[in-house]
Amino acid sequence: MPETVKTECKDPAGHWLHLCQLRKDGRKEELMDLMKDPGHTCHNCNAVAKHAENLCNPSPFLKI
Repeated sequence: MPETVKTECKDPAGHWLHLCQLRKDGRKEELMDLMKDPGHTCHNCNAVAKHAENLCNPSPFLKI
């Protein structure tokens, strides 16, 4: 049986600003703006965003 991976939000108070919540709320235009020129990725859902505060479990990545 595979192990379950616990994926928690690192900032529950700011979750309303995260891409996953904006996607749930149907705020597509806002999503597109936040995803332009990304520099961070979410370890929970692999979404990318310009700012870490828009992701549940962010990590910066290098742009080549």
